[in-house]
Parts: sequence; structure tokens; C-alpha cells
Amino acid sequence: MNSGLDKIRGVDAEKLDSVYYFQSLLEQAYSKELLSDNDIERLRFECLTLLAYKTERYNSGDSSCIRIEKAQDIMTSNLFTIGLWLKTYPHPDDAITALRTVPINELYKKGRGHIDTMLASAKTIHARLMRRLIDTPNVFYSSTIDGGIKGFFKLYYPDFAAHEIHITADYPTFNPMPKLAGIEFIRSYLNSLYYENLFCSYFMSDDINHLLCGHAENYAEQLINIYEPVLLAALGCTIAGIDLKHLDITEYGAAYLCRQLADMSQNEIAATIQKAVSRLVSMMDCPQGLVQYIQGSLPCIILEIQKAVSEQTLNQVFALPSFPENKPKMIVSFGDKMDNEQYRKIIEEIAECRYSDDKAAIIKAHIHSLADLEDVLLDANLTGQETQSVLRMLDLPEIAAISKRYMLIDDIDTFELREQEQIFRKNLQDFISALPQSEQNMIAKLSTALQEE
Repeated sequence: MNSGLDKIRGVDAEKLDSVYYFQSLLEQAYSKELLSDNDIERLRFECLTLLAYKTERYNSGDSSCIRIEKAQDIMTSNLFTIGLWLKTYPHPDDAITALRTVPINELYKKGRGHIDTMLASAKTIHARLMRRLIDTPNVFYSSTIDGGIKGFFKLYYPDFAAHEIHITADYPTFNPMPKLAGIEFIRSYLNSLYYENLFCSYFMSDDINHLLCGHAENYAEQLINIYEPVLLAALGCTIAGIDLKHLDITEYGAAYLCRQLADMSQNEIAATIQKAVSRLVSMMDCPQGLVQYIQGSLPCIILEIQKAVSEQTLNQVFALPSFPENKPKMIVSFGDKMDNEQYRKIIEEIAECRYSDDKAAIIKAHIHSLADLEDVLLDANLTGQETQSVLRMLDLPEIAAISKRYMLIDDIDTFELREQEQIFRKNLQDFISALPQSEQNMIAKLSTALQEE
């Protein structure tokens, strides 16, 4: 037999919980008889002794008065910290040997020192990230990387809550995040953000903005990943032989990609993308860490492109840049509102009318600004039919101006409107939906182009 054979391992590393590592390691070790009953009893006693010491420190010397929930949190923090150190061993079996031979208190001290090292590393990554942070209007990108991460560093309490994150980390990374907690999660999260931002920083912020507008003009308010469309555009340009400087695949390039990829098998698509990545990272002279991160992105990228080819939706994957600032704009003014007393008299006069035609006539005679008309439509208690009669007196740009204020509100947000506003929104919706499709389309276009003065 070969004396160089690796020793048989008793614990399956893939079955260990990445967050509750210590606890899951104990369970496997005990079930495989790598730890005895005496070992487990000793470890339990040492963990409780550590908890007593930590609760006394938390309570400034008084360990007799502490909420059960807080004691449980501190215990979880202690076990998490010990688990972080146990993860540093080459194999879980080596960590089990340490549990048999090293006191829990020593393992905790090692883990606590390891947290300090990871914390310093995370702060260094964050500082480097902030120095090269791309300029984007996406609210989630900047608020998470700047404010959110700074909030973590401010709130993180490794002595008693090492497992907590404190922030929501709203912005999604493209490469899947492993299941982690505390500083281990934040350091991994920052590492992903750093490489994604580093790749994007090779391109001009304006070009990234125009590219993302091609995917969704309102991307600034959307919870999207920025790195993905930038990587896809760069790959598309590389495959089509187009200069990737501006991330503009062009209509020619998009047509070329559709022709070339449509006739390929899934394996051929994967090979084409792999070759494009090799050329891309070489042309961009990417550092090795970024190359590895991009390679980690490829399974999802390849799957996305293969799916788009089969569904004939490559135009959605390789979108062309859009330039919303070049679109025509129309300035609309709602005008000044009339004197309050004069307005009150008009509302009273409308209320006294019995006939809808008379109400419409009063409004036509006395209301001369969109601002006043909007108020009347909300305050005059008009029926749905009467509201639509008034709306028929307006031209399409005026309807579009009012529509922009009410129709673009998401249905889920309508509960924030006053009752009169909800009723008017419904009447306006019914009025527009009854118009010819050509006029509905025109109102939609005008609503997009209109800007209030």
C-alpha cells in the first residue's frame, strides 16, 4: 500500500454550517465519536464559564442581573468567535483536535484576535473602494457602500455581538454571496463590491450611465446590480470586435451577436464567452484578483446568454445605450392659483348647481390655470361622469400634465393619497382608458417628455 495516502478524514467539511460552525462541528464530531462524552461535558462547562465572565464584563461586574435574551446573544457571539478561529485550521479534523487539547478560553482569544485582523482588512478594502468609487445616480449603490458600510463599522460590537451585521446591505452583488455573518460577511461583501467597482471603474461614469439607461431609464431608483450589464456590454463588444471603450455595442454589433450566437450550441456559446473573457481581461490588463472574480461570474453570465439565445431575447441582454438627456422636453406650467375667497365662491357656485352641464360651464368660464383646475377636480365633489366632462374640455398636453401627477403613482402607493385624490385618479384612469389607443399612446409619450416649470 502507498504510505503517502492521505489520512482518512472523519468530518465532512461541506456539511458544516458556515455561520454556526462551532456548533455544527461539535455535532458531527460527537456523532462520529471523534469527541467523547467527557469532551462534550468539558467543552460545555468551559463555554458556560466563558459566558459568565463575558456577562460580568457586559454588566460592569454584575453577572446576576441580565436578560435571558441578552445572555443568549452573548453566548452566540462567543461561539461564533470560536468558530471563526476553528475555520482557520486546514481541515475540520484538525479543529476537532484543537477542541480536545486547547481550552475554550484560549480558542476564544484566538478568534477575537482574528476578528480584529478581519476588521482591519475590511476597513482597508472599504477605504480602497471609496477612493475609486464610480459616480452613479443609483441611490442603493452609494448609500450602501458609503453610509451602510460606515454604519456597520460604527455599530459592530465584536466583544458581545460578533455575529451581528446591523445593516441591511441592500445593494446586491452579482456573484452569489456565501452564507456568512458578522465581520466575515462584511469582509466577503466588501471584497465583491471592490472587484465589481474596480471593473466598472475602467469605464467612464457617463458611459455606464447611458448603458444602464438603455436597460431601464429609471435605474437610479431601482435595486439593480451595476456590474452585470457593464460586464455583459464589455463581453458583447469583445465578441463583436467593437471598441469597448464606451460600452456601446452598436446596432451592427447587436445584429452580429444575434447572428453568431443563434446558430451555436450551448457548449459553443460557453466556449465563445470563455474566449471573450480571456481577451477582455488581457486587453484591460486586469489584476489577478479581478480576473478570478470575473471567472466566478461566468456561470451566471453563460446561463443568461444561453437562455436569451433560446428565447430570442438577446436584445435585452446586450442593450444599446440610451441618452435620455437628448430626448425632447416640453415645459408645462400649472400657473398661479386664484385668490382663496374667489376660489371658495366658485366651489360654492358649483355645489349649488343641479345640472352637470352648468357645473362644466362655470369651470370653463372661471378656471384658467391647471393649478386651479386640479383643485376644483379634487374639491368640487364631482361625479365620475362630471369629472370626465371637464377632462374632455382639455387638450392632450394638459391631460398628460395632470396624468403625470396621478397616473405614474404605483398602485401599491395609492393608499398614501387622500380619498379625493384616489377617486380622481380612478376617474382619470377610466377617462384615459376610454380614449382611442393613438391618443393614449400620445398622452404616455407627452407624460414622459413633460417637465413642470
